[in-house]
Amino acid sequence: MHRASAAILFVLLSNAAVPRSVWDGVYTKQQAGRGQSAYREACLKCHGENLMGGEGAPALAGDEFLHHWNGKTAGELFELIRKTMPSEDPGSLSRRQYADVVAYILSVNEFPGGEKELESETESLNDIRIEARR
Repeated sequence: MHRASAAILFVLLSNAAVPRSVWDGVYTKQQAGRGQSAYREACLKCHGENLMGGEGAPALAGDEFLHHWNGKTAGELFELIRKTMPSEDPGSLSRRQYADVVAYILSVNEFPGGEKELESETESLNDIRIEARR
């Protein structure tokens, strides 16, 4: 391979999205704290204090949640929440607030925090897999 071609290939591969997992510390504790506040205002009345769901509202924590979301992406979770919640006014939060709520959900499910906040762009979130086990 020609040197210039090899250099271009290296740059392209370096900039390609690297799949990550929720075990890689994809949110910050501060972001999860903001998410907890947004959750309390917009989600708690249906999903409960402990995120275990209620009448007609699915669990956002625990085995039921992990079984349902295992193998899916943070982008899929983000978009479902953004497009359908809160049920009485879907899409009423900002993209940042929805990302904060997802960060809070991840924290309650005991996925580790990290140094960088969870992004609010679906494309980036689609690179983060939800894995029940490490």
